[in-house]
Amino acid sequence: MAKLNTVTSGTRPASPAAGETYFETDTNKVIIWDGSAWTELASDSVPAFSNAYSVEFDGTNEYVDIGDLTALNSASTFSMSMWWKTPSSSEKIMVGSDSTTGIGMYQWSNGSFYVHAGASNVFGSAITLPGYNQWNFVLVTYNSSGSVKAYFNGSTTSASTASATALGASAGDGFRIGKYEGYPTAYSDGLIDEVAIFSSELSSSDSATLWNSGVPADISSLSPLGYWRMGDNDSGTGTTITDQGSGSNDGTLTNGPTFSSSVPS
Repeated sequence: MAKLNTVTSGTRPASPAAGETYFETDTNKVIIWDGSAWTELASDSVPAFSNAYSVEFDGTNEYVDIGDLTALNSASTFSMSMWWKTPSSSEKIMVGSDSTTGIGMYQWSNGSFYVHAGASNVFGSAITLPGYNQWNFVLVTYNSSGSVKAYFNGSTTSASTASATALGASAGDGFRIGKYEGYPTAYSDGLIDEVAIFSSELSSSDSATLWNSGVPADISSLSPLGYWRMGDNDSGTGTTITDQGSGSNDGTLTNGPTFSSSVPS
């Protein structure tokens, strides 16, 4: 089923085409441009976007098993984003595949943030993390030239661009949240929320949209390939994380990670 693109009452398009239609998240209305003015339709049946859950990992053996993201195999472009919270620099947060020529990103216990793409570790201690004991956001992008960029909390860091090798033919195999096979004995210790994979290279303005001043918003307009809301859409119960993207790659809570009500706000 097709989804309406979303706006707020303060970000309505200035010059829309006649017939353009949006769901306005702050007023819960469907708005339609008739060529000269917006027609507003009350839409109580369309739920407003909300974020009530994240997943907490204990750093021992817990992760979310997504399975194989075959769309990333030998991909020429991709983007990956997540929100995370760690109590100190000694904690580890990881997301990635099990392929040595795949993708991954992780905050390591020395306080550095690393990005793995192809067979390259392209970022490390040069990245200054925004802080600990707070929710942070990262967007990593990759393009066909092997250029990798990292955006933290909506802004490009001074060490934002690096070069990587090509993604391998099994780059999307064994994708996990809370565990990265580059360090097979290490697991996430902290909170992760709103993980997304895109088949395109997102822009700096897309990063600002995703960051949304520190409050996650509906990202369906960016057409995520995979979108795991870490409890939302699953009522914070059970062992399944439903994929809200186009890939239909549901995740399975493995070895007991738990839902948390601590979320970016």
